[in-house]
Amino acid sequence: MLKTHNSSYFSFVAVQAALKAGDILRKGFGEIHQIIAKPGRQNIVTEMDKASEACIIDFIKSHFPTHSILAEESGSTGDITDNIVWIIDPLDGTTNFARHIPLFTISIAAYYREEGLCGVIYHPITNELFVAEKGKGAYLNGNKLSVSKISNLDEALIGGGFPNNIAENPIPYLNHFAKFTKLGVAVRHLGSAALALAYVAAGKLDGFWLDHLYPWDLAAGKLLVEEAGGKVTRYSGNPHQLHVPSDILASNQFIHQDMLNQIIDKTTV
Repeated sequence: MLKTHNSSYFSFVAVQAALKAGDILRKGFGEIHQIIAKPGRQNIVTEMDKASEACIIDFIKSHFPTHSILAEESGSTGDITDNIVWIIDPLDGTTNFARHIPLFTISIAAYYREEGLCGVIYHPITNELFVAEKGKGAYLNGNKLSVSKISNLDEALIGGGFPNNIAENPIPYLNHFAKFTKLGVAVRHLGSAALALAYVAAGKLDGFWLDHLYPWDLAAGKLLVEEAGGKVTRYSGNPHQLHVPSDILASNQFIHQDMLNQIIDKTTV
Protein backbone atom coordinates (compact mmCIF):
# COMPACT_ATOMS: atom_id res chain seq x y z
CA MET A 1 0.00 0.00 0.00
CA LEU A 2 1.23 3.46 -0.84
CA LYS A 3 2.11 5.26 2.39
CA THR A 4 2.36 8.86 1.26
CA HIS A 5 -0.97 9.74 -0.28
CA ASN A 6 -3.56 12.28 0.78
CA SER A 7 -6.90 11.01 -0.45
CA SER A 8 -8.71 14.16 0.71
CA TYR A 9 -6.50 16.35 -1.45
CA PHE A 10 -6.92 13.91 -4.33
CA SER A 11 -10.69 14.19 -3.90
CA PHE A 12 -10.52 17.98 -3.84
CA VAL A 13 -8.59 18.03 -7.12
CA ALA A 14 -10.90 15.44 -8.71
CA VAL A 15 -13.97 17.45 -7.70
CA GLN A 16 -12.56 20.68 -9.11
CA ALA A 17 -11.59 18.94 -12.35
CA ALA A 18 -15.07 17.40 -12.66
CA LEU A 19 -16.77 20.75 -12.08
CA LYS A 20 -14.61 22.46 -14.70
CA ALA A 21 -15.31 19.72 -17.25
CA GLY A 22 -18.96 19.80 -16.26
CA ASP A 23 -19.15 23.45 -17.28
CA ILE A 24 -17.85 22.50 -20.72
CA LEU A 25 -20.38 19.72 -21.18
CA ARG A 26 -23.28 21.75 -19.80
CA LYS A 27 -22.59 24.59 -22.22
CA GLY A 28 -22.30 22.16 -25.13
CA PHE A 29 -25.37 20.10 -24.28
CA GLY A 30 -28.15 20.46 -26.82
CA GLU A 31 -25.86 21.67 -29.60
CA ILE A 32 -24.95 19.86 -32.82
CA HIS A 33 -21.62 18.09 -32.50
CA GLN A 34 -19.09 16.34 -34.67
CA ILE A 35 -19.65 12.61 -34.19
CA ILE A 36 -16.89 10.09 -34.87
CA ALA A 37 -17.55 6.34 -34.82
CA LYS A 38 -15.39 4.02 -32.73
CA PRO A 39 -15.28 0.19 -32.89
CA GLY A 40 -18.59 -1.41 -31.93
CA ARG A 41 -22.22 -0.50 -32.46
CA GLN A 42 -23.41 2.89 -31.21
CA ASN A 43 -19.90 3.60 -29.90
CA ILE A 44 -19.08 7.21 -30.67
CA VAL A 45 -16.94 10.13 -29.58
CA THR A 46 -17.55 13.86 -29.99
CA GLU A 47 -15.32 16.90 -29.76
CA MET A 48 -16.90 17.47 -26.33
CA ASP A 49 -15.47 14.18 -25.02
CA LYS A 50 -12.04 15.38 -26.08
CA ALA A 51 -12.47 18.89 -24.69
CA SER A 52 -13.67 17.55 -21.36
CA GLU A 53 -10.79 15.07 -21.17
CA ALA A 54 -8.17 17.69 -21.99
CA CYS A 55 -9.58 19.96 -19.29
CA ILE A 56 -9.47 17.21 -16.67
CA ILE A 57 -5.98 16.00 -17.53
CA ASP A 58 -4.51 19.51 -17.64
CA PHE A 59 -5.99 20.32 -14.23
CA ILE A 60 -4.82 17.09 -12.61
CA LYS A 61 -1.35 17.38 -14.12
CA SER A 62 -1.05 20.95 -12.80
CA HIS A 63 -1.36 19.51 -9.29
CA PHE A 64 0.26 16.09 -9.73
CA PRO A 65 2.76 16.25 -12.61
CA THR A 66 4.36 12.89 -11.74
CA HIS A 67 1.13 10.90 -11.60
CA SER A 68 0.03 8.64 -14.45
CA ILE A 69 -3.12 8.95 -16.54
CA LEU A 70 -5.47 6.36 -18.01
CA ALA A 71 -8.21 8.09 -20.00
CA GLU A 72 -10.81 6.79 -22.41
CA GLU A 73 -9.93 8.91 -25.41
CA SER A 74 -6.18 9.53 -25.10
CA GLY A 75 -5.15 6.25 -23.47
CA SER A 76 -2.40 5.86 -20.89
CA THR A 77 0.62 7.97 -20.05
CA GLY A 78 3.21 6.97 -17.49
CA ASP A 79 3.45 3.82 -15.41
CA ILE A 80 -0.06 2.60 -14.57
CA THR A 81 1.10 -0.47 -12.63
CA ASP A 82 3.29 1.03 -9.89
CA ASN A 83 2.32 4.68 -9.64
CA ILE A 84 -0.75 6.66 -8.71
CA VAL A 85 -2.93 6.61 -11.80
CA TRP A 86 -5.88 8.85 -12.58
CA ILE A 87 -8.59 6.96 -14.43
CA ILE A 88 -10.84 9.26 -16.42
CA ASP A 89 -14.03 8.99 -18.43
CA PRO A 90 -14.63 12.55 -19.60
CA LEU A 91 -18.15 11.84 -20.88
CA ASP A 92 -19.79 8.57 -19.91
CA GLY A 93 -22.98 8.40 -21.93
CA THR A 94 -21.79 10.01 -25.14
CA THR A 95 -24.68 8.63 -27.18
CA ASN A 96 -27.16 10.17 -24.73
CA PHE A 97 -25.27 13.47 -24.87
CA ALA A 98 -25.17 13.51 -28.67
CA ARG A 99 -28.92 12.76 -28.82
CA HIS A 100 -29.68 15.51 -26.28
CA ILE A 101 -30.72 13.04 -23.57
CA PRO A 102 -29.64 14.46 -20.17
CA LEU A 103 -28.17 11.23 -18.78
CA PHE A 104 -24.38 11.41 -18.84
CA THR A 105 -21.58 11.85 -16.34
CA ILE A 106 -17.93 12.64 -15.77
CA SER A 107 -15.99 9.96 -13.89
CA ILE A 108 -12.59 10.52 -12.25
CA ALA A 109 -10.74 8.21 -9.88
CA ALA A 110 -7.27 7.93 -8.40
CA TYR A 111 -5.90 4.43 -7.84
CA TYR A 112 -2.68 2.88 -6.66
CA ARG A 113 -2.40 -0.60 -8.12
CA GLU A 114 -5.83 -2.14 -7.35
CA GLU A 115 -6.60 0.19 -4.45
CA GLY A 116 -9.02 3.01 -5.00
CA LEU A 117 -7.96 6.22 -3.26
CA CYS A 118 -10.79 8.49 -4.36
CA GLY A 119 -13.61 8.52 -6.85
CA VAL A 120 -15.79 11.32 -8.22
CA ILE A 121 -18.81 11.06 -10.50
CA TYR A 122 -20.52 14.26 -11.60
CA HIS A 123 -23.83 14.65 -13.41
CA PRO A 124 -23.57 18.21 -14.76
CA ILE A 125 -27.25 18.56 -15.68
CA THR A 126 -28.67 17.64 -12.26
CA ASN A 127 -25.59 18.85 -10.32
CA GLU A 128 -25.35 15.51 -8.55
CA LEU A 129 -21.79 15.27 -7.26
CA PHE A 130 -20.80 11.84 -5.91
CA VAL A 131 -17.55 11.60 -3.97
CA ALA A 132 -15.86 8.65 -2.25
CA GLU A 133 -12.59 8.29 -0.38
CA LYS A 134 -11.06 5.01 0.69
CA GLY A 135 -12.17 4.25 4.25
CA LYS A 136 -14.11 7.52 4.60
CA GLY A 137 -17.45 6.70 3.00
CA ALA A 138 -19.36 7.93 -0.04
CA TYR A 139 -21.31 11.18 -0.36
CA LEU A 140 -23.78 12.89 -2.66
CA ASN A 141 -23.57 16.69 -2.47
CA GLY A 142 -22.15 16.36 1.03
CA ASN A 143 -24.74 13.86 2.33
CA LYS A 144 -23.45 10.44 3.38
CA LEU A 145 -24.63 7.57 1.20
CA SER A 146 -25.73 4.06 2.04
CA VAL A 147 -26.89 1.31 -0.29
CA SER A 148 -30.50 0.16 -0.16
CA LYS A 149 -31.83 -2.53 2.17
CA ILE A 150 -33.92 -4.39 -0.43
CA SER A 151 -33.32 -8.10 0.08
CA ASN A 152 -35.84 -9.70 -2.28
CA LEU A 153 -34.82 -9.70 -5.92
CA ASP A 154 -38.41 -9.53 -7.15
CA GLU A 155 -38.81 -6.22 -5.29
CA ALA A 156 -35.59 -4.73 -6.65
CA LEU A 157 -34.92 -1.95 -9.13
CA ILE A 158 -31.73 -2.77 -10.99
CA GLY A 159 -29.69 -1.33 -13.82
CA GLY A 160 -28.34 -3.15 -16.84
CA GLY A 161 -27.34 -2.52 -20.39
CA PHE A 162 -25.94 -3.84 -23.61
CA PRO A 163 -22.21 -3.62 -24.45
CA ASN A 164 -21.05 -2.07 -27.70
CA ASN A 165 -20.05 -5.49 -29.02
CA ILE A 166 -23.46 -7.06 -28.45
CA ALA A 167 -23.90 -7.86 -32.15
CA GLU A 168 -21.11 -10.46 -31.86
CA ASN A 169 -23.11 -12.60 -29.43
CA PRO A 170 -26.45 -11.07 -28.38
CA ILE A 171 -28.14 -14.11 -26.82
CA PRO A 172 -26.51 -14.04 -23.34
CA TYR A 173 -27.36 -10.36 -22.83
CA LEU A 174 -30.93 -10.75 -24.01
CA ASN A 175 -31.25 -13.80 -21.80
CA HIS A 176 -30.15 -11.83 -18.73
CA PHE A 177 -32.84 -9.22 -19.35
CA ALA A 178 -35.45 -11.90 -19.99
CA LYS A 179 -34.66 -13.72 -16.75
CA PHE A 180 -34.85 -10.62 -14.60
CA THR A 181 -38.05 -9.35 -16.20
CA LYS A 182 -39.65 -12.79 -15.93
CA LEU A 183 -39.06 -12.58 -12.18
CA GLY A 184 -40.81 -9.21 -12.13
CA VAL A 185 -37.62 -7.29 -11.47
CA ALA A 186 -37.75 -3.67 -12.66
CA VAL A 187 -34.80 -2.99 -14.98
CA ARG A 188 -33.46 0.40 -16.11
CA HIS A 189 -30.89 1.02 -18.86
CA LEU A 190 -29.46 4.49 -18.18
CA GLY A 191 -26.82 4.55 -20.89
CA SER A 192 -24.09 5.50 -18.40
CA ALA A 193 -22.43 2.80 -16.32
CA ALA A 194 -20.86 5.39 -14.03
CA LEU A 195 -24.25 6.93 -13.27
CA ALA A 196 -25.78 3.50 -12.62
CA LEU A 197 -23.00 2.64 -10.17
CA ALA A 198 -23.41 5.98 -8.42
CA TYR A 199 -27.14 5.28 -8.11
CA VAL A 200 -26.42 1.88 -6.55
CA ALA A 201 -24.22 3.65 -3.99
CA ALA A 202 -27.04 6.13 -3.33
CA GLY A 203 -29.67 3.41 -2.91
CA LYS A 204 -31.58 4.61 -5.97
CA LEU A 205 -30.80 1.31 -7.70
CA ASP A 206 -30.40 -1.96 -5.82
CA GLY A 207 -28.02 -3.55 -8.31
CA PHE A 208 -26.33 -3.18 -11.67
CA TRP A 209 -24.78 -5.58 -14.15
CA LEU A 210 -22.99 -5.12 -17.45
CA ASP A 211 -20.37 -6.84 -19.57
CA HIS A 212 -17.29 -5.57 -21.39
CA LEU A 213 -16.58 -2.55 -19.23
CA TYR A 214 -13.25 -0.73 -19.19
CA PRO A 215 -11.44 0.78 -16.18
CA TRP A 216 -12.68 4.30 -16.93
CA ASP A 217 -16.27 3.06 -16.98
CA LEU A 218 -16.23 1.83 -13.41
CA ALA A 219 -13.17 2.97 -11.42
CA ALA A 220 -14.96 5.74 -9.52
CA GLY A 221 -18.27 3.89 -9.33
CA LYS A 222 -16.71 0.77 -7.86
CA LEU A 223 -15.22 2.73 -4.97
CA LEU A 224 -18.50 4.60 -4.43
CA VAL A 225 -20.48 1.37 -4.14
CA GLU A 226 -17.99 -0.24 -1.79
CA GLU A 227 -17.71 2.84 0.43
CA ALA A 228 -21.53 3.01 0.62
CA GLY A 229 -21.66 -0.57 1.93
CA GLY A 230 -22.28 -2.39 -1.33
CA LYS A 231 -20.50 -5.21 -3.11
CA VAL A 232 -18.74 -5.36 -6.49
CA THR A 233 -17.60 -8.58 -8.19
CA ARG A 234 -17.31 -10.22 -11.55
CA TYR A 235 -20.05 -12.57 -12.78
CA SER A 236 -17.92 -15.41 -11.41
CA GLY A 237 -18.27 -13.95 -7.93
CA ASN A 238 -14.54 -13.29 -7.81
CA PRO A 239 -13.18 -9.86 -6.89
CA HIS A 240 -13.08 -7.42 -9.74
CA GLN A 241 -9.66 -6.55 -11.19
CA LEU A 242 -9.61 -2.99 -12.37
CA HIS A 243 -7.13 -2.92 -15.23
CA VAL A 244 -8.72 -5.52 -17.51
CA PRO A 245 -11.99 -5.12 -19.47
CA SER A 246 -14.56 -7.36 -17.87
CA ASP A 247 -18.08 -7.95 -16.68
CA ILE A 248 -19.25 -6.42 -13.42
CA LEU A 249 -21.99 -6.97 -10.89
CA ALA A 250 -22.57 -4.30 -8.24
CA SER A 251 -25.27 -4.50 -5.61
CA ASN A 252 -26.42 -3.58 -2.13
CA GLN A 253 -24.99 -6.99 -1.01
CA PHE A 254 -28.41 -8.39 -0.07
CA ILE A 255 -29.44 -9.37 -3.61
CA HIS A 256 -25.93 -10.04 -4.91
CA GLN A 257 -26.03 -13.83 -4.91
CA ASP A 258 -29.54 -13.92 -6.35
CA MET A 259 -28.44 -11.68 -9.21
CA LEU A 260 -25.36 -13.84 -9.79
CA ASN A 261 -27.51 -16.96 -9.92
CA GLN A 262 -29.64 -15.49 -12.70
CA ILE A 263 -26.64 -14.25 -14.68
CA ILE A 264 -24.58 -17.45 -14.57
CA ASP A 265 -27.56 -19.72 -15.29
CA LYS A 266 -27.16 -20.70 -18.97
CA THR A 267 -30.78 -21.80 -19.34
CA THR A 268 -32.50 -19.90 -22.15
CA VAL A 269 -35.78 -18.24 -21.24
